[in-house]
Amino acid sequence: MIGKLLGNYRLADVVVVLALVVSCLFQTEASFAADAAAARKELQQMGIEYTEAQFATSAGAGDTLAVKLFLDAGMDVNAGGSAALGLAAGRGQLEMVKLLLANGAKPTANALQFARTRGHKEIENILVQAGAKE
Repeated sequence: MIGKLLGNYRLADVVVVLALVVSCLFQTEASFAADAAAARKELQQMGIEYTEAQFATSAGAGDTLAVKLFLDAGMDVNAGGSAALGLAAGRGQLEMVKLLLANGAKPTANALQFARTRGHKEIENILVQAGAKE
């Protein structure tokens, strides 16, 4: 029965995807913004400019708090051609890649290539499982 439901997917693949979803659901931070204006204000107080480039830079650096604030402030998770996911993938930021995917980032071929060429095998596997194609 389970084999028919899973189709061509191995049980191990399904378990990894489910673990990703669960881990993203339970990630928390000390600071939460009540609305977009508050999130932008908090970013400003942290000395972070609200731009697509800074969003991608924060993702590449693994700055979970800043990225969550950007998202709370209304930043499109796929801004700049999914630059945030690409930088996070290329820099080996596993938890950031999971966070971005959980928030709707499109698993792009570029992000997959960045992870692959820099030897981040686990990120490469996650992106492929999320639907990234060559």
